[in-house]
Amino acid sequence: MLWLKKMNLKNYCLHTLFISGVLLSAISVSAQETYLDELLPGTKTSFKHWDVQRAEISGYSHFSYEAVTKDTRKFIVERNENTRADGEVFTRKTLWFAANSGVPEWYEEEDLREDFRIKNSYSGQIMRTRLEKAGKVLEFETNLSQENAVPFEVVIFFLRKNLQHILQTKDYSFTLFLPLLAIELEEKGLPRSMSMIRMKVEPQEELSLETPLGKMKARKILVLPKSGFLRALLPRDKTHFEFTIAEAAPHYLLEFTAGKTRHILTQLSLTQ
Repeated sequence: MLWLKKMNLKNYCLHTLFISGVLLSAISVSAQETYLDELLPGTKTSFKHWDVQRAEISGYSHFSYEAVTKDTRKFIVERNENTRADGEVFTRKTLWFAANSGVPEWYEEEDLREDFRIKNSYSGQIMRTRLEKAGKVLEFETNLSQENAVPFEVVIFFLRKNLQHILQTKDYSFTLFLPLLAIELEEKGLPRSMSMIRMKVEPQEELSLETPLGKMKARKILVLPKSGFLRALLPRDKTHFEFTIAEAAPHYLLEFTAGKTRHILTQLSLTQ
């Protein structure tokens, strides 16, 4: 998805984190969550990127959801293009779900600015990652076994699906897996488990927002590291996120904020 895209070793002070031992070293990840209720083929959504410091639009995100048949298998595919303010595309992403179950099958991302491609595929309890960058190829596997550990590319689906549980549960938390950070760790010879960070979710106020479908009741939630040490150490714009999600199912994402950018829903057209 859009906003956690660059998680680099320098920003995360990984050497310090490794010594401190505050990152989970024995947790593995499960991508085998089903998101069938959150997937609506034919739906299209768009967000504008509002730079809150400059008070101007810095770009757009466009999403579409479609039913696709590939080699006789049926999928629901999320396609995403991110553009600059002038409309120039700088990233393309696709996330494939099995149509009968809503379980993620694979994710692909192409960054046109830095000339790299990444693919994560999920098979049972194994995530296979392939990175192509500057003519080099890096491949590795991550064991997937623990529920509530969420690959980054499906975190919005996870929050939408679990919104009611989040609102009703005290001290709700989950483990976020950052595949791009895992790649950098792999390149540095460090444990990939350091790319898994325990996050807590804090419900905020109830809102009533104007949307492309009219006024909707919504809830704002904050997602941030559970460890106070990590909250103090890590850059806030890379680790603190604000989501506004419609209260009514299927819990559309209406806004989200990361760093200086607020993403605001501008289009929501449903399947006929």
